[in-house]
Amino acid sequence: MRNVVRMELIKLRSVRSTWWLAIAAVLSMAAVGAGVGLGYRSHTPVATAAQILDNSLGGAIVAQLLLGALGVLTVTGEYGMGMIRSTFAAVPRRGIVLAAKVAVCGGAALAVGLAASFAGYLGGQLAIRGTAIPAASLGDPAILRAVVLTGAYLGATTLIGVGIGAIVRHSGGAIGTLFGLMFVPMIVAGLFGESGIAVGRFVPLLMLLNSVAVTSPVPGLFAGWICVLLMCGYAAVAVLCGGVLLRRRDA
Repeated sequence: MRNVVRMELIKLRSVRSTWWLAIAAVLSMAAVGAGVGLGYRSHTPVATAAQILDNSLGGAIVAQLLLGALGVLTVTGEYGMGMIRSTFAAVPRRGIVLAAKVAVCGGAALAVGLAASFAGYLGGQLAIRGTAIPAASLGDPAILRAVVLTGAYLGATTLIGVGIGAIVRHSGGAIGTLFGLMFVPMIVAGLFGESGIAVGRFVPLLMLLNSVAVTSPVPGLFAGWICVLLMCGYAAVAVLCGGVLLRRRDA
């Protein structure tokens, strides 16, 4: 397992898309955070620290798609180039290969997700410096929780991408499937109005915007940490399904 993890780490670092997607995720959250802060500098009435933070973390909507695509490409990139045959020839136990991809990609994604989340937070705080708007301190448990859970959510989204990539095996189709799973359920839940809250609390994007990346979760939704555990559960299901298909299908 150690050798396979080392192999996957070399692959992940040597592909340019890894770096571009990771950098884009961090920059997108920093840009949204700064934009929110600048917008609130002249806002009337004066915004609260919670409002600034909640909106500063809104860049996670874009970051989840970028990191999800990174997870997809971790698997489908090898299929597209035909390298997957060499990988399975070197490591016939396909479950070990997928487990190594999950470990390497998941660890990297969690680190990038946390960096992106803190970048969104800092972008918003730096943009309001020198105004009457109160700062959002990481010493406040609610503020720190929202920032950390947002990073964890992004890491879980990446692993969902790994699972979908193993299931679909085609980059375009897998990324399209991932995007659809992020946005379509939210639209469907919205059709039911207030009664859709029972379904909406299981929808990834609604969990992010209303429970994870906020200081005060919307009533009726799960707490932020439960939402992150649900995302990890979704990732586990996707990876397990991908692992079963990986063993049954030809390379």
